[in-house]
Amino acid sequence: MINILNNRRIKTFFSVMIFLFASVSLFAVDEYISKIYKQLDKIFQEKSENALNNVLSDNNQDKNYYLIENYTEKKIRRLIVNNDYDFAMTAIIIVIENNLDNEQAVEMYSIISEAYEVQKAYETEQEQKRQLELARIEMEKEKQRVNVDKKYVSTSKTDTGKSVYISGKETKLSSYSWKAMLGFLDLAWLMESTSGLNNLAYGVSLSGRYEYTFPNDVIFGGEIFADGHFLSFTQEKESIIPVFGEVEGLLKFSTAEISKNLFFRLGFGGIYTGKDSKAVNTVSIADTLLTPIVGVNFQKIKLPFANLDIGADWYAGHLFAQSNLNFAMGVNMNLEFAFASMDEVALNLNIGLRDKIFVKQGGFENRASLIFAVGVENVVK
Repeated sequence: MINILNNRRIKTFFSVMIFLFASVSLFAVDEYISKIYKQLDKIFQEKSENALNNVLSDNNQDKNYYLIENYTEKKIRRLIVNNDYDFAMTAIIIVIENNLDNEQAVEMYSIISEAYEVQKAYETEQEQKRQLELARIEMEKEKQRVNVDKKYVSTSKTDTGKSVYISGKETKLSSYSWKAMLGFLDLAWLMESTSGLNNLAYGVSLSGRYEYTFPNDVIFGGEIFADGHFLSFTQEKESIIPVFGEVEGLLKFSTAEISKNLFFRLGFGGIYTGKDSKAVNTVSIADTLLTPIVGVNFQKIKLPFANLDIGADWYAGHLFAQSNLNFAMGVNMNLEFAFASMDEVALNLNIGLRDKIFVKQGGFENRASLIFAVGVENVVK
């Protein structure tokens, strides 16, 4: 009986010892495998190709390598679920390189490869759509930039290189402008003080101008004007002047450094007079005067209801003309009322006043014209 009890005690002791050794061994395995799992978690979080290869290659001879391999494949499957095929493809290749007999990894590689191709095709399609949308947006921005440039002009740059803009609706994108006017009603009043002559006449006029704006805001251009008065309202035949009027051709210059509205003018003109030998009261009227012209003109002054042009000219021809002519000058004014605008041209109504003043020995002569004209000009863009 004692021997039986002793045998049972010995068996129990050995059983307990075997269980303890197995528990210690299993605990040791779990501890270092757990550390490798944590390393793999960090590697997949950082997506480090070299670190993953080092962990698998350092442990691929370990008897528990299948645990490490299975955990790695689990992490790869998680990447597939999240559509992260780039690192999934890299990771599965590393797994296969470290264990060529892993058929499950090879099958997983095939699945990832097919899914990866589908994803790349989808991403390529989406990128093409994105590029087309960016191109469309850029075209819209370009259209908006052109519209903005029509209204604003860069005047200076800050220290950081950014442009400073001011309102400039009158700023031209076109480099040239032109305008032509037909005066359908040109009423002229000629008065001479020494003879007491007053002559009212009807006529027509024609005028035009052309201006070219250089990049530095310097403007060069030219103007022409001609009118003729051929229908007199004077009842006394001895005071009738059959035809009188003027012709001018001028060059003009302006610079924004002084004023974009101020033009200096230089040219040549003729103030012509047709006399009848039977009209004895017209003897004192000045004869035809050919003269150089020097003047200034303020142009396109914006009023609430119209644009105003106003200027004055000196006729240097009085210096070498008739001996009784001491001084000659002219003034001009025009109000422009816009009433129609199209893509290329704009129409306007013009009411102008032109006056010629001759200062003579013992008197003066005045020739004033009131002109109603229809104008057409290009639309400046």
